[in-house]
Amino acid sequence: MIVEAVLDSGALMAYVHGSVPVGRLLIRAAEDLTAVAVPSTCLIEAYAGLQGEEEFDRLRVLRLLPAILIDDPRSNVDGPDDLPLIGGMAARTGRVGAAHATLVAAGHSAAVYTSLPHQIEAVLGKRWPIIEV
Repeated sequence: MIVEAVLDSGALMAYVHGSVPVGRLLIRAAEDLTAVAVPSTCLIEAYAGLQGEEEFDRLRVLRLLPAILIDDPRSNVDGPDDLPLIGGMAARTGRVGAAHATLVAAGHSAAVYTSLPHQIEAVLGKRWPIIEV
């Protein structure tokens, strides 16, 4: 499945709070049969910022959508290992979630939805498709 976009932690929080651009992306992905990637580290960061059962429910519903692809970092010491890459990028982005989102976006040539575009730009540059939400 083609990954159209990546949601970082800020975009997940925006979704929980009713972001129209994130909602439109999810509808378009469902209609076009494409995927929206969500790095697992971004989910963890988003869960840390949730307040109240309703917000937890909204994030749970997002995770159940067929268009959502949860990306776990590869961690095979003797094979594919994303952990050193994410750690190195985190030194530039300032957050592990933003670093993981940039790696996923680069791997799929996908846009990034974020509330902090400067963090993503620190690795992917200003020409990368970054949507601020």
